[in-house]
Amino acid sequence: MLKKNNRTIYLVATVPRGGLIRRIIDRIILVTKVIPPLYRYGADWLIPWAKPCRSPHHASRMMLHHFKKFGKVRYYSLYEKGCIDLKPDDIFIGLPVPDGGFGFDSRPAGDDRKSITSATLRKNRDSNRNKVMIIPFANDHKLMDWSVDLAKNYADKIILIAGDIWTKDWKSTPYGDIDQSRVLRIDNAVDITDYLPIKHSFNPKGERKLLYIGHTGWYKNTAELERIAERMPGFKGTHYGQGIVKGWDNRGYGDFSPKSLEKMAKEHDIFVTVSNADAQATTILENICFGFPIACTPETGYEYPSIVKLDKDDTLANIKALTAMNGMDESDLKRLVEESRSVVRRFHSFDMYLEKLTNFIGL
Repeated sequence: MLKKNNRTIYLVATVPRGGLIRRIIDRIILVTKVIPPLYRYGADWLIPWAKPCRSPHHASRMMLHHFKKFGKVRYYSLYEKGCIDLKPDDIFIGLPVPDGGFGFDSRPAGDDRKSITSATLRKNRDSNRNKVMIIPFANDHKLMDWSVDLAKNYADKIILIAGDIWTKDWKSTPYGDIDQSRVLRIDNAVDITDYLPIKHSFNPKGERKLLYIGHTGWYKNTAELERIAERMPGFKGTHYGQGIVKGWDNRGYGDFSPKSLEKMAKEHDIFVTVSNADAQATTILENICFGFPIACTPETGYEYPSIVKLDKDDTLANIKALTAMNGMDESDLKRLVEESRSVVRRFHSFDMYLEKLTNFIGL
């Protein structure tokens, strides 16, 4: 246990950008360096949190509030450049960035060494500082190889946001050479009070509509969604997010205002995703809370009895499962939703997330 009064906790994570004027102000401050960024000291009134706060900033906000209990906190965007000179009692918790940034279809060769997380971990390599790297993780070399060197050789501890499926066979993973005593696997989380139910009824049997929210990067495996659309009799589905999914009604990013969410919930009935290398998609937790029954692959990071299991490339089996959901009694769909909401409360709460994180870091 470190002395609270003698330490600074540095949190490097996503920072909400706000509207155009706020983005311009933040850009000027970062370029001129006249003053620290407005979010640096973690004051909520200087951070443009959305209401309600959505992923991925939701986790940033919860960690920021929590860490303030244990010392002064300094909040950095993962995209900032520079380096922090850590003092003996300081704690550093950082999300790294791949070289070239996070691209939906990129295969980066390594980490961005000028980014705040990479530079700080490397500079303080030989110190006894408490340096923690936090990262979404899947057992896929294309997805994770860029981060192996940083995790293995520079971080003291590693927190993996990942479904249990991805660490069962540890030695086969990209991080398999790292001693597991340095690693914590933690389930993704949401605050269920921020995601109140908005779906209260379903369209008639045989007329239900699928919903996919997400981008079309390779690990989202949207080619399987296209095959489902092509072969499923009476298919109806909507896609919100970057890219085009053939056969689906592609509506771009959407504004996801409360009014728009209510309209989306009324129009659609089943949330679907068929990822083949997803750490733990937050959209699944969010849509469980909203009241949607879920159909997804285990490779999304979730595998519970209340979630209808899909396959990453068995299109006929997927069509069979989705057709069965289309024909379910409304009471059965609502039962799946309630069971899934119970799963979120038991295994994906921020109380559990933050407790595990706190104990592992040693706060």
